[in-house]
Amino acid sequence: MVLKEWYTEMFKELFLSTIISMSLSLKTSNDETMPYDYELMIQAQKDDKNLSYFIKRDWERELGEKYIDNIFKIKYVNSNNIYYGLDLMDKESKDMEYSTINSGYKFPLGIQVGLSLKNEDDDLDALAHISYDNIIKKNNTDYILSLSIKSDFANNNIINTSADIKTWITDNINLFFLAKNIYYSDKEDFQFKIGLGFKL
Repeated sequence: MVLKEWYTEMFKELFLSTIISMSLSLKTSNDETMPYDYELMIQAQKDDKNLSYFIKRDWERELGEKYIDNIFKIKYVNSNNIYYGLDLMDKESKDMEYSTINSGYKFPLGIQVGLSLKNEDDDLDALAHISYDNIIKKNNTDYILSLSIKSDFANNNIINTSADIKTWITDNINLFFLAKNIYYSDKEDFQFKIGLGFKL
């Protein structure tokens, strides 16, 4: 009975209030000899005081080439405001692949400062990490802002910026507008998406 209750509480902690979002875009290819380009996105995200995660997969076809992009991020903040996290990035479409283990201190107002250990092709690098996350709620709309910078103050830089606007049509369904930019080792990926989401 105790074990069952533990599993139930763990399920609630991990999955309740998770937001599932989807978007689909189609467009004519720049090369008329190629089939149309498309991009299908499915993502899951949770933003609580102590636990947050972001899981995203894109299926994409561009100029006849098919790609699968994956992003996974998870972060836990303990009672002393120390955070621990893991980022996994694998974007075939932009030739980006790396992982980071992150830890540091979370200050009030959404500011976090710490260190990240980056792994790329089994090469490890220590990076300074500073980030800012904030959610502004107004009426039925959430404005989610995020900026993350990891750097060794030389040529090893990872910069993530995003702005996500979710307007809740009902208590559990939202229409979202997402603008996101990733800069990594002289490679850049900008995305703008409109889609539909729902809360578990």
